[in-house]
Amino acid sequence: MKKIFAIFIIAILTMGAGYEGTLPDLESEMSYKIKSKKVKYPPLKTSDKEPKRLQKVPKEDKEYVDIIVKKGRTAEYVKDIQPVITLLEKFKTYIEDEKNIQLFNAIASNYIDHAYYIQNKYANRPEHFYASYRAMISLADDARQVASLKSEGLVYTRYMPYSDEGDTYSPANIRKECDKLLKNIYDTLYVLKNLD
Repeated sequence: MKKIFAIFIIAILTMGAGYEGTLPDLESEMSYKIKSKKVKYPPLKTSDKEPKRLQKVPKEDKEYVDIIVKKGRTAEYVKDIQPVITLLEKFKTYIEDEKNIQLFNAIASNYIDHAYYIQNKYANRPEHFYASYRAMISLADDARQVASLKSEGLVYTRYMPYSDEGDTYSPANIRKECDKLLKNIYDTLYVLKNLD
């Protein structure tokens, strides 16, 4: 009880105690360390001339990819994908313009070859988990099916125009399959162009 009483008295006596006096003027004493120079920037010059146009990013240039884009395995993957993007852009226009079957099959075969090259190269690497990798492989399978359908349709429509099996090769069905392929190409292009 005596200890509690002693602590209580010490607490009462020390309450309100603190620093008494004036605080030092820190601004005047530390003025040599304060650097508050005001910098004036000249106004931006505006000209009446035509504004400069920005150049497109040279993604096809391998040196650009090495220097600007991420290094390491991902850079190698990005380099391998650049020709695929170019092919898909052509492929897209061939479907939209409804080019003849020979040109369609040629670009489809070229894309399938590129996709399977990437599949073989990255099958046992971490890149095979990427959404872009899966989208390319899936699109290659779709392109093969539509190319086969168009080729078979060219041959079989003469022999089965009125049967139920001939409906598979009808122009309306082939157009529907081409539209699905075109949508998949747009989706794959979006994924490939937005690699991070």
